[in-house]
Amino acid sequence: MLRKLPIVAIFGHGSGVSAERGRLASAAGALVARLGAHLLTGAGYGVMAAAAEGFVAVTERQGLSIGIVPCQPDGPFDVANRDPDGRAYPNPFIEITVMTPLPPRSEAWRTTPTRNHVNVLTANAILALPGNAGTRNELTMAAFYRGENARRPDERHTVLLGPAEEFTQDDLSRFVHAANLAEAEDHLRRILSRRSALPTVGAMRDRVET
Repeated sequence: MLRKLPIVAIFGHGSGVSAERGRLASAAGALVARLGAHLLTGAGYGVMAAAAEGFVAVTERQGLSIGIVPCQPDGPFDVANRDPDGRAYPNPFIEITVMTPLPPRSEAWRTTPTRNHVNVLTANAILALPGNAGTRNELTMAAFYRGENARRPDERHTVLLGPAEEFTQDDLSRFVHAANLAEAEDHLRRILSRRSALPTVGAMRDRVET
């Protein structure tokens, strides 16, 4: 019988993360591995690389580290994006690389396809650490496409992990905030146990306009 593993995405700063934030991201990646899920990231550095490193360090895992690679925002479709330090995607901890001809994000994301669409629409659950414009875009898209406000808090599929003051009040009202990894794990287990976390196209019509 075919057995499908759930997919958990981790979002966060793509570069310049503190050692403390890197440790949290690594622990979050290890948590996803222990949950028996695949890890999905944007294949870059910072939180993405730390999460993937923590994930692949768990030897007794079932899932794989998947990275969705964007092209350079203003470059050719077949050239992978680079981080601010010039490092090409994917980071070394990606086991399945999905190359795309898509930019990381777009201000006109409602009409322009991006890598962030793939991240948000593919995941059965999302674990978001504080981030910059890219993470904020992914969270806005998660609210828009996944109808999170229409769900009871215990049924929402997006978990914010990290200091509450580093998230917007809008995000804190839309999603679930976990003060620590234990709280995040409890909520992710509830989400994944239902396995109906990935909405159908029709269900996505129940959107929250932002």
